[in-house]
Amino acid sequence: MNILLQNKTTFSYVTDLSTWTRQREKAHMFETGLDALFFCFNRHLKNVQILGEFANPRMNFTVPVTDLGGG
Repeated sequence: MNILLQNKTTFSYVTDLSTWTRQREKAHMFETGLDALFFCFNRHLKNVQILGEFANPRMNFTVPVTDLGGG
């Protein structure tokens, strides 16, 4: 399974350098969904979603990340 972060407005993916790209092949692959969530929390990211991608696309899922700052 691949785990990525995507901006919900631009559909760009976060890269290894914490920049954004529309090229999926340059996207950073997180080891776990929690790693992706902590990445968002530590950088105060909003309007993003965690993508879980499987070999069978019918199993793919998205998890929206809301304001993690609590306010």
